[in-house]
Amino acid sequence: MEKTTKLSVIGLGLAVGIAWGLAVFAAGIIAMVMQEANVETFKEFFNLIYPGWGMSFGETLLMAVWAFSQGFVAGFLIAVFYNIFSKKFN
Repeated sequence: MEKTTKLSVIGLGLAVGIAWGLAVFAAGIIAMVMQEANVETFKEFFNLIYPGWGMSFGETLLMAVWAFSQGFVAGFLIAVFYNIFSKKFN
């Protein structure tokens, strides 16, 4: 029987959280800088998930922290479920 590799739940949580938080922050900064009509539609859509995103630096930073927490939970759960299922189906 092969030994399966376990994922680090904290490591994957941090990796996904940091990546998603930085992506949300960078997109928010770009949306604040660009003042085009097609960016407004994107801002309205993103504000459904992250209210205040792209409106000011402080609100965008706060939404990036919120995005980090969501990404952390997603990465954590992916690693947990991977570790469970890799034992059962390997």
